[in-house]
Amino acid sequence: MREIQNKLKEIAADKNIHLLYACETGSRAWGFPSPDSDYDVRFIYRHDTQWYLSLSKHKDSIELMEDELDATGWDLRKCLLLLNRSNVPLIERFQSPIIYWEEPGFKADFKKLIAGYYNPVAVFFHHYSLAIKFWEEIKEQPDYRLKSLFYLFRSLLSCNWIIHDDSVLPMDIEGLMKYSREEVNTSIRELITLKSAQPESYRHPWDFDIKEWIIHSFSVLDRAKPSLKVNKPGMNALNDYFLKTVYANHNHRNS
Repeated sequence: MREIQNKLKEIAADKNIHLLYACETGSRAWGFPSPDSDYDVRFIYRHDTQWYLSLSKHKDSIELMEDELDATGWDLRKCLLLLNRSNVPLIERFQSPIIYWEEPGFKADFKKLIAGYYNPVAVFFHHYSLAIKFWEEIKEQPDYRLKSLFYLFRSLLSCNWIIHDDSVLPMDIEGLMKYSREEVNTSIRELITLKSAQPESYRHPWDFDIKEWIIHSFSVLDRAKPSLKVNKPGMNALNDYFLKTVYANHNHRNS
């Protein structure tokens, strides 16, 4: 963790940005890493006030890939615009169990915004499309990469959570198992243990019961689609938060 924190400080100094939040995403945060899994670090940052007042269009993201580190950062304004669309990767970052950096109070304030802008139907179809993608990738294969199966598991479980629960869904796969049958959860946990000891390249043969559960899950989700809830709160709260945050920084620097 210390190495990642130091790398984030280097990025902040090099790019002249102010770090607000940084966390782990991907398999390490989702609860099913392999021994050779990368560190998928995602961070949020802001610039000085003057940066936002220019008519020129600026790059609003930062990417770094170095050895086992895959780091991506998004500017605060970009994040708020994405939240207006209930962007799933952004929302997930605030559910991560592994936090590398947090500006005091930032996570709590942003989670309040998430609670108001979380749109179950948008999150459902994000995960549903991913589930279809990974199912099409592996369903005809005699064996498959466990990584692909777990991406499919996680999206199916996420969709299942949404048809049972209005709250923001958890990030980790154990939390997402809340509304699935215990025998299914037991099988998933056994595969998690197996995955933790195998490299990313490992391929696993199909289990009939797992395949039947996947097919059944799609049928349940298809029947539930018409009853999904829509949330469209508008931009006012996001705009107010953005102005407060940017100008508070400006006033602090000039006081």
